Amino acid sequence: SSDQLIHWARLYDLGHRLLGRRGNRLRKMLADDLELRPGERVLDVGCGPGRLARVFAERVAPTGAVDGIDAAVEMINRASSQARKRRAAATFQVAFAQDLPFPDAIFDAVGCTLALHHVAQDDQRTAVEEMYRVLKPGGRLLIAEFHKGPGRRHGGTRWLRHSGEEDMLDKAMGRVQTSGSIDVATASTNVG
Repeated sequence: SSDQLIHWARLYDLGHRLLGRRGNRLRKMLADDLELRPGERVLDVGCGPGRLARVFAERVAPTGAVDGIDAAVEMINRASSQARKRRAAATFQVAFAQDLPFPDAIFDAVGCTLALHHVAQDDQRTAVEEMYRVLKPGGRLLIAEFHKGPGRRHGGTRWLRHSGEEDMLDKAMGRVQTSGSIDVATASTNVG
């Protein structure tokens, strides 16, 4: 199987804009959960049109920086132009989650929000390992994915947080390996 890319960046971005306050609230919750501080370097994996990366950039300003990667060139073009327009300290490039173009241990925090399911199932474990590889010791990793709980017709969004809790990341990678999806959660957003 191969990665599932979203190529219609403008329409996708418009859809996220239509989420309005709910989308804004979710982005703020994710940034809060990563405990971002001024001066930190953050990676947004599967950044799409860059909305979350811009929230991250506000949190790490004025001396921090955000990198965003996405496999779809259309998303990177949109993210880059929106960041320039808003003067956000965020840099974007085309790359795959399973092959991050960064050296080991350079990010204070890594976020992957509703993107892991777009990575080919065979590569999802590698993608999680790559996120961990680029994270500094003691850094924070947050993976948010759709989760269809028991008795729920529609899936909400739940996330895994790693901040020195080795066993939790191992569990998540085990789940990725066995089922092809992250299903370990520390929180439910209540906005999904």
